[in-house]
Amino acid sequence: MKILIVDDDADVVMALVALFGKEPEHELITATTGGQGLQAAMALGSVDLLITDVVMEPMDGFKLRTMIQTRYPGARVIFVSGYDLSEHGAQLAGAQLLAKPVDREELFAAITREFPEVTFATQEAAAPEFPQEQAPNGAVAPVHPPEAEYSKGEDPGLIGQTIGSYQLLSRLGDSRWGQVYAAVQTSINRPVGLKLLDGTRASDEGTKARFLGDARAKANVQHPAILAVYEAGEAGGHIFYTHEYVDGRNMAEVHASGERLTEPSALKILKVVAEGLNYLHTNRIAHAPPKPTSVYLSADGHPRLSNLATQVANEQVPVEQEIQLFGRTLLSVLPAIQSLSPGLRTLLSRMVQAGPQAVNSWGGVIQGVKALEPRNVPIEAARISAQDRAAIAAVEAARKAQKRSLYINIGSMLTLVLVAAVVVWKFVLSNERTLDKQIAIPAGEFIFGAGQPATTGAFWIDQYEVTIGQYAKFVQALEGRPTTEFDHERQPRIKAAEMHKPKDWATYIGLAKAGRPIHGVPSDLNMPAIMVDWWDAYAYAKWKGRELPSEKEWEKAARGTRGLLYPWGDDLDPRRVNSGADFNARVPSAPAKVDGFNFWGPVDKMKKDKTEFGVFGMAGNVAEWTATWTPDNRFPIIKGGNFMSADVRLDRRTDNLNAESVSEAIGFRTISRTAPLK
Repeated sequence: MKILIVDDDADVVMALVALFGKEPEHELITATTGGQGLQAAMALGSVDLLITDVVMEPMDGFKLRTMIQTRYPGARVIFVSGYDLSEHGAQLAGAQLLAKPVDREELFAAITREFPEVTFATQEAAAPEFPQEQAPNGAVAPVHPPEAEYSKGEDPGLIGQTIGSYQLLSRLGDSRWGQVYAAVQTSINRPVGLKLLDGTRASDEGTKARFLGDARAKANVQHPAILAVYEAGEAGGHIFYTHEYVDGRNMAEVHASGERLTEPSALKILKVVAEGLNYLHTNRIAHAPPKPTSVYLSADGHPRLSNLATQVANEQVPVEQEIQLFGRTLLSVLPAIQSLSPGLRTLLSRMVQAGPQAVNSWGGVIQGVKALEPRNVPIEAARISAQDRAAIAAVEAARKAQKRSLYINIGSMLTLVLVAAVVVWKFVLSNERTLDKQIAIPAGEFIFGAGQPATTGAFWIDQYEVTIGQYAKFVQALEGRPTTEFDHERQPRIKAAEMHKPKDWATYIGLAKAGRPIHGVPSDLNMPAIMVDWWDAYAYAKWKGRELPSEKEWEKAARGTRGLLYPWGDDLDPRRVNSGADFNARVPSAPAKVDGFNFWGPVDKMKKDKTEFGVFGMAGNVAEWTATWTPDNRFPIIKGGNFMSADVRLDRRTDNLNAESVSEAIGFRTISRTAPLK
């Protein structure tokens, strides 16, 4: 039987081919456009079965079916699609429709319905080792794996050797430049991925320059969703660069395993990829398109996007095509599209199609994901447990009982008891320290961003991040006198009823007051104010008679006048900062062996994360809201690293989270334009 397979996604084509395994009785030919499919059919001389996607350009599957059956009237057709075609019943008449991803049993059952006399071998098909690309004749041919696509194996030649400060532990596979290894940076015991330029190509100055140019381009990318590049160099005759290491699988490996992801996992992945690629487009960073091997799922379930930045834009494709490519990739690791929830099905359908209903920007994808999150994203590890709620309820009940007992005995000693109560609250019951000091930042020039000179006036900035204890006084004030006078003029009306009380506020503040752990993490009133969105931070600052710092003011206070990359200099030292170097989301209470904190810590405890002006915690602990918004006025800028991220450079900025976003990894600090009262 002569079978023609057509799909504009080469990965899908090869996945379908792989389903047939060793079927010598059947002749398969493939193409990635309708026009190439017609040419291949004419070269074949006849077609018994056409298996084709529907949504393709410039010739869709319906038109291809018509042209094939006009030439070969006996040809049967099986359509495959990743989106809802229920409105195209008339065009589907006479053909079967299979939802992507298509499995072997489903495909062979459909073929048997068309050709009852045909039988297939029972062995399972082997998944292709690497994605494929179109050959000059229009068929699909294997290619060398692109960057970040690895075939795992061992290379005893370099295993155990040290290149620079990196000891090679195992070989992960090959990239388009050469070999890729799992390694450890011995000076700080940090796991990394190490890409090595192939020795046979290292002598070519042009190749070497392109390799190092790509490394530099990647190193300039600063986004929590994207794997960070640490260092590029040459040592022992080897040219290499290192990047953040993810202990997990990429989506190509998930697909090859036959596993199907859950909808909550799909939403997490989609959000990370959309935020990462939106960042690249917003900042006009040349980059390669996302591939199945570009997205990693770590062992703890957190997705990360490979660093796709390149020195030149010759690999870049239009954003609409990027969205379509990744939409198909995600569909390939999900259950049949008909089984998905209506919201996710609609979003993915709009991603993989073209035309006026298509999603045509990564920002649009982000908004689509956010609309689905309340219904589909499970409670994160950072949410408060029922046990914590019960604990704080018990603490509050005991405290009330103590107060009742105290009131019974006060009698005529009211004044003395009140004085004693203040002392007890200050030194016994309350664990809050006085951390409201502000530091003077002088007017003048400084180095901003990538090295450009900038100027600010004089201002005073909080020495520490705003604490939950300080924020509690703001909430208490609003409870005593509800008002909207501190709200930003653009604040959504729906927030007015919340009175700037963060989600789960009663539990967070209750556990902090009691000094009890929050999901296993020690807490007190000196921990940073978390789960506050931009509107909350703005309102608190205004209530204090202060402001949020602009991005430039924040960087000046953090980097000093010399533009340091870290508060202490230009070399990273994870021991000085509460960062993701030892972050363990699966076990929040796990010991932190690098910086001493697995999650956030008290704002005044990381003594070495101190700027030249004497400001603490600007590199890590929690990232911080600023007053600056993106040029299109859509997203406020977030500065600094946090306890989840290994990237704690002070020029880091996050500019694709909307003002309603909240996280345990985001807090803030305030500034004053006039000297604070002594």
